[in-house]
Amino acid sequence: MKRGGRVASGSWLTLVGKGGACLFLTVCTAWGTIPSGNEFALYLTEAKTPSARKTILDEALGKQHFFRYLCIMSMEQGEAGGASFIMLTTTEPSSRMTVKFKVVKSLSLAVLKEAPVSGVGDSVAVTGVVESADPAKRVIILNPVIVRYKDRLAPKVGKEMYYEQDSSGIVYSFTGGKEPVNVSKRDEDLLQFEDKIIAEKGKDGWAQFLLGEIAKRDKAAKAERDRLGIYKKETTPAPTPSPAAPVQGVISEDEN
Repeated sequence: MKRGGRVASGSWLTLVGKGGACLFLTVCTAWGTIPSGNEFALYLTEAKTPSARKTILDEALGKQHFFRYLCIMSMEQGEAGGASFIMLTTTEPSSRMTVKFKVVKSLSLAVLKEAPVSGVGDSVAVTGVVESADPAKRVIILNPVIVRYKDRLAPKVGKEMYYEQDSSGIVYSFTGGKEPVNVSKRDEDLLQFEDKIIAEKGKDGWAQFLLGEIAKRDKAAKAERDRLGIYKKETTPAPTPSPAAPVQGVISEDEN
C-alpha cells in the first residue's frame, strides 16, 4: 500500500499488487491486483502516528480492496426504487474494525441467498471501494461492493501474511529522501520515530536514520550468525570410507 512517499506492504496470501486499482467493480476483476482490505484495516488500526494513519487512509479512499473473513453481525433487507438490497454490518477479524456495506447487485444478492442462506455469524469475502473510514470509531464504509463468495470465519491454521511467515517481509517503504528505504517486519519498531525525526531532520534525515539503524542490525545479525557458524561451508575433508567387510558366506580374495 503506497503512502505518498511511503509504502506499506507484505501480503495477505500473496504479495499485494502495487498497480493502481480501477474504481469500478466488475465481476471479472483480477483479485491479485487489488489491495488487501484486511491489511488496510490492520495497518490503519496499528499506525503509530497521526501522519502514518492519514497517509494510509488517503491512499485507500476511492480504491477497491478485497476483504476476507468478514463475520456478519447484522443483516437488514430493504427495497429502493423497486430493487431489493441487503445492508450488512460485519467485523474484520485482524483489526476488529466494523465494515459496513449495502449489497444491491443481483449476483451478490444471489450469493447471500444461495443455500445455505447467509445469516448472522456467517462469513463473506467481498471486493468493495473504500468510501470512508474512521479509525477512532473503528468503522470502514464500502460503496459499491461485490460479494465474491461465502467465506470461512478465520484464516487456516498457520500464518497467511507474508511478513508473518518471514521477518524479512517488507512492511514499509520510504522514497521521500535521497535514497529509498525498505523496512522489514523485523525493524518495524523504528517507525515510531518517524514524525519526530522528520520534524527535526527532514525527509532525508528520516531516510538516513532508517538506513543507519537497519545497517547496525544487519551487522549484529551477521556477527551472531558467524558466532553460531550458520551458513559456513564445511572445510574438514570427509573421512575416507573404510573397506567394506566381507559378506558372510562369500569368500574374498584375501581368504583364498
